[in-house]
Amino acid sequence: MPKPPCTGVLKPVPIYQKLMVENLTIVRPPILKIYYWESFDISGWNKKLKSNRQEHEHTIEFPTRHIESPPQKILFWLRNLSSKPMTLTLKRIQNCCCKPVQTRVGFNQFRKLFHCRHRKMLHLQQEVLTIKPDEVVALSVTAYFQIYGEHLLTYEVHTDDNRKFMWHFHLHVSELNPEKCLLTKELLPVNIKNYYHITQPIWVQNFTNLHLNFSFSTRDRSLKLLNTNLTVPRQSVWPLLVDYRPMDYENEVEVLLGNESATAWYKIKGRGVLVDEEEETDMPLKDHECADFLYVIYPNRVVFEVCMKEDRTQLVNVHNFGQKCVEFRWQNYMISEFFSVSFTPPLFSLKGHHSKLVEVKVTAYDRLVNFRRIPIVLEVHRNLDQATLIAKRELDEIESIDDPKWKEDSYITHVYLHLNIRSTHKSTQEAAGENDEATDTAAERSPCGGGGIEITAGAGGDGPATEEQRKETERRELIKRLAAKQKLTSNEIIELTMAIDNRNTIFEKLFWKYLCKSNFMRILPDRKRHKHTKTYDEVVSVRADSQPEHGVDADRNTIMEILSRLMQESINDLARNWVFIPSQYYERNL
Repeated sequence: MPKPPCTGVLKPVPIYQKLMVENLTIVRPPILKIYYWESFDISGWNKKLKSNRQEHEHTIEFPTRHIESPPQKILFWLRNLSSKPMTLTLKRIQNCCCKPVQTRVGFNQFRKLFHCRHRKMLHLQQEVLTIKPDEVVALSVTAYFQIYGEHLLTYEVHTDDNRKFMWHFHLHVSELNPEKCLLTKELLPVNIKNYYHITQPIWVQNFTNLHLNFSFSTRDRSLKLLNTNLTVPRQSVWPLLVDYRPMDYENEVEVLLGNESATAWYKIKGRGVLVDEEEETDMPLKDHECADFLYVIYPNRVVFEVCMKEDRTQLVNVHNFGQKCVEFRWQNYMISEFFSVSFTPPLFSLKGHHSKLVEVKVTAYDRLVNFRRIPIVLEVHRNLDQATLIAKRELDEIESIDDPKWKEDSYITHVYLHLNIRSTHKSTQEAAGENDEATDTAAERSPCGGGGIEITAGAGGDGPATEEQRKETERRELIKRLAAKQKLTSNEIIELTMAIDNRNTIFEKLFWKYLCKSNFMRILPDRKRHKHTKTYDEVVSVRADSQPEHGVDADRNTIMEILSRLMQESINDLARNWVFIPSQYYERNL
């Protein structure tokens, strides 16, 4: 068959400029930042922004907020991944049915004006964004929660290379909705191969301005509720403690939440795994500083792996990007019989552009826990002057003064630290190490010639011994053999010391093997000491009768010749061992 004629020129597929959302900044966050990161689906959003598609849509769903809550300001940090400047143009698209209404604007004067309350619910500060290559620019979004219900506010974004994005901002404003009180959608995975009773939380949120009493119940026998009655303070998050044992690899449990006369059923997913899993998230560990977020904790997420009845500490850095000196106060976190979190120092002040290292201490108690997303609060307060502090102490109970200065609250804002805690049983190797340490201590206390030391060597069982078991057996046999001797040589003493303390470092081994017998940098007993009889004044003072030393008569050429010869000799000496000096400055055949 004849080939069809060419109908036209093939156009290459256009390659568009790429960008991504690098970070988020939540100003005065009501909950942890990771909930916003997951609710906005930043990972899926970045896949769309990095793709070569000309158009895409993305829904940015805000967590549920209470009616008349304070405005929520969020900064989206956009990075330009292309090698050319990029310009974004934002335009609001009307989704509501609001129409212009004839409005009186003066005496017998009317105009058709557009009164749309939905326009006031979301405010984008920039309408045009110009981003240079590899530059990060903040897109400021402020949400206002003034109208009940669910609202979808759309913005159309155009780029200078003819790409079009549709960004839908979904706001849910409620007074008290029991169906929106649980933040946990899925339980933490439980190891069914090595199962222990591990307590984990279901996080309950109270986004209202009142303290709420909740009651919980369940019909699933695999889920045990430890605190069925829970009082959650206003605008805070509290844990419902549960002990979950999965019946299969994938499960679903039901929890009934009750508040006064309102109830809601929640279906929560549960998983059983064979290997313990860590929390996986691409949320950055560091926050960007800006005018609305001056106090930063780095890292903003800390993970603790502790054993039962054990203390662990880590360090975080608190930085004040502001200009004024402020006071920071940590809120300790403790759940009886499970764990406690404390800070050192718990209260401190920081000047502008200064940092402070804080020690985070976690103490695990008698119960196994696996807690993720613990909200640790760091409060920021202004430093009150001395007169205000005295007035606070003296006039605290007086109510007749109208708006006095001493009644002003020093609170400025708060910052969250994301904390994960997982406690485990001590492994068999650690338990064996403790037993060995006790045995080694007893052997170390006994004299070398003592014959009453009984150490059982070898591993139990008929199976082949591993490399660690073989080394442990050899170590025990060496201790038993050397401890039974009446007299030990110097090398045998070193071998016995190294065998007893099997956790010594390579530096200790090298010291006992080589440096302990050498005289390197040691003061010998036959060193001569010069006794000076001069006083301090005689040493410091300059004698007037001393004749000045005569200088050497030499011209400039002689001095330069001496310096050149010394420099050449020193470079040649260096060049014998170091080859980074250019070859024209030394002789290789010396």
